[in-house]
Amino acid sequence: MQGFSETGSGSSEPEDLSKNYKRTKGSRRYVPQKNSVGYALLITLYRGIGNGNEFMRKQELIDAAEASGLSRVPIMPEKGKGKAGRFGSSAREWYSGWSCMKTLVTKGLVIKSSCPAKYMLSQEGQEAARECLMRSEMILLSTTVSRKKKSFDIPQLYIEKSHPVPKSRSDGFKASSNVFSLPPLSFGERFEDAYEVILILDDREQFATRGSRPGRIIENVRTQFKIKIEVRRLPVGDGIWIARHKYLESEYVLDFIVERKKVDDLRCSIRDNRYRDQKLRLMRCGLKKLIYLLEGDPNCSEAAESIKTACFTTEILEGFDVQRTIGLADTLKKYVYLTQAITQCYKSEYSDEQHRHAGICPSFDEFIKRCEELDKMTVSDVFAIQLMQVPQVTEEVALAVLDLYPTLLSLARAYSLLESDVAAQEEMLRTQSNNVVNAGASKNIFHLVWGN
Repeated sequence: MQGFSETGSGSSEPEDLSKNYKRTKGSRRYVPQKNSVGYALLITLYRGIGNGNEFMRKQELIDAAEASGLSRVPIMPEKGKGKAGRFGSSAREWYSGWSCMKTLVTKGLVIKSSCPAKYMLSQEGQEAARECLMRSEMILLSTTVSRKKKSFDIPQLYIEKSHPVPKSRSDGFKASSNVFSLPPLSFGERFEDAYEVILILDDREQFATRGSRPGRIIENVRTQFKIKIEVRRLPVGDGIWIARHKYLESEYVLDFIVERKKVDDLRCSIRDNRYRDQKLRLMRCGLKKLIYLLEGDPNCSEAAESIKTACFTTEILEGFDVQRTIGLADTLKKYVYLTQAITQCYKSEYSDEQHRHAGICPSFDEFIKRCEELDKMTVSDVFAIQLMQVPQVTEEVALAVLDLYPTLLSLARAYSLLESDVAAQEEMLRTQSNNVVNAGASKNIFHLVWGN
């Protein structure tokens, strides 16, 4: 029963169950299955060590593990949901993902102590967490934690990726400029001769400080930095950049979009799961450079670990460019730097080869229409939601499957063509997606659709 309770019945130091477990010489270390709750808890505790936190309390650990997206099942469901334990039907006796913590403790990977309980990794647990990271090819994430620790402790502007001076211009922008879509250009016409870049901010964005008006703040930025800013209603994101033709007045949406989140807003959206939906909409909007802008200091939040984990997951696993500012003034400066860097990027000389491979930017009206379509629930949307309930299927994997098979029926038909070869059916999505769908996800999706 102790495994279901946060506190003991009276003792101030609950028993350390790990003392009862000793791995016999030559036996294999227990390592949780990939994308299980135990897997998520181990990696979350390991990241905490990189941030200087030797231990975590229960709710803090649950929030951070949930935000990581590493577990494909809920860690702590709402009361009244889950599988009933064998001892009765009280709220504490409902089985949940958190119940696996007892296994981690008895296997000697996690040490539970104090009252209220604190959880920390044993030396054995740290080795198991590293093995989990290596198995899932996420060792980069663990090194990122230690390298980026200062970036959360010392306020900085991450302007290396968006510095306005050409000599320091973002290597990321430059290296990938050949894949950015271009607005229409006549033969021999240069971008800067035909277009001007304009920052479009969503009209629901809050840019006012006490005693000031949002319009005046934006006007001051326009005047001081000589950039063009307009405010409109955007269906997705908090800011985009358009190229407006200097003579024809036609407008095209450039390949950059930013989602701005204050620390408290991100904390709330993690807890009600809105932030995943928002990121999915950004990933489906059709623009290539997705920027996630975090405003404020996560260390000042009660959910600091959860917020940091969400940022790492968003950047490393989902490919967003996560940047951080310390407050409103810093955010406005960041918008200026990004605008200057994007303008400079499109002024770069494009080779004939790059022109041939670059797509055409959507017009502003086309972009609005495309994004509004995202709000309509389609058969493919329902299929995507079903896919994301499958172990190891992330948003990226679900979208890759939809690109190949937009409906459940179309996927089932493809499996039917390989009906006599189960191994080929299990590998089909991995092969056809060029490994975007990993082997585990490919196999799990097949068994969901085709059954036994």
